Amino acid sequence: MIAICSSIDWAATGSMLSGWATLLGAGAVVYAAHKGADTFKQWRRQKNEERRIELAEQVLTLGYKLRRAIEGIRSPSMWEGERSEVYAELHKNNLINDQTPIEHMGILATAQAALLRSDSYKVLWDELTDTLPSAKAIFGNEIEKALDEFWTQRYRIFQGAISYANIIKRPPARTEEGQERQLQRRLEIEAVIWSGKDENGVDTVGDSVNAAIQTIETELLSIIRSHTPFGTTKRS
Repeated sequence: MIAICSSIDWAATGSMLSGWATLLGAGAVVYAAHKGADTFKQWRRQKNEERRIELAEQVLTLGYKLRRAIEGIRSPSMWEGERSEVYAELHKNNLINDQTPIEHMGILATAQAALLRSDSYKVLWDELTDTLPSAKAIFGNEIEKALDEFWTQRYRIFQGAISYANIIKRPPARTEEGQERQLQRRLEIEAVIWSGKDENGVDTVGDSVNAAIQTIETELLSIIRSHTPFGTTKRS
């Protein structure tokens, strides 16, 4: 019997094992890279969702504040301190004096109060301007339209105050029909600058503002409520 002896080429074996180790190491690097990328994507999604929720809360809170602001502007009552400020402003601008009829003073004071009240909420109007672009970009046209409605109603009140002040410039109508039209126009303006319903039982300003709030709540409350107490969003 012939004995066959073989020897192991340890150098070659070592090279082969080294090659496998290199491949395994490369695979581990690739896996780690993919795993890291997935983790980063997940982290980024979570951060984007957190910012989305934060913006939704900001828009909703701003909507509530703007509704209160418009209600404050349209309040038919006037505190004594506010009354003094309004009449001081009218005197300073030479819009009234000791010879101004009382009725004219009342009309001008009402108009001036609406303008001063609107200006007192400048911080909110500025915030609305700053928030609109991001709100549209993140939440779409419906939220933009809802927020823009506050601007529309503010402008209506502003224009209504100017028109109300100009009532004193118009001479009284000579006919009964003309007087009726003047009264009707005055009531229409008052229904805008004051809170309350018009002769048809409708508050167009208040209803428009409430509709805007309803849209904001419908679009954003579900986003806000998806936020769990632990700071993550629910998964469906």
